[in-house]
Amino acid sequence: MKNYFEENEYETTFDALVDYIKCLPKATVKMINPSRYRLLMRTASQLTDLLRRTEPEGELNIEIDDTMNLGSISVELDSLTIEEPLAFADVIYKADNFEIYPLVNGKIRLDITFHGVLKSLA
Repeated sequence: MKNYFEENEYETTFDALVDYIKCLPKATVKMINPSRYRLLMRTASQLTDLLRRTEPEGELNIEIDDTMNLGSISVELDSLTIEEPLAFADVIYKADNFEIYPLVNGKIRLDITFHGVLKSLA
């Protein structure tokens, strides 16, 4: 591993790590983990219902990353108001990670991530 990093120049350690992960052998056969996938989709549905009550406009995207075997929900909004904190907590509590952060275009992004949405078989 040391030679790999010495042969390539990187601005940050994180960039080097991401590049190294990309070059590792990958599983060629993957399948959906049904329980994690259902949880991802149920969370997306609950989040949509919750946000429609306070934010009439917004774009919700669901993505599956086969490199990291994860699924994510991203929502870009003009603003985010949580009027029902218990309902919001119910939406995110089973997620592996969630983030809320401002974007340079003045909007706000909410990301919710679920690991293990895919299983590597071979």
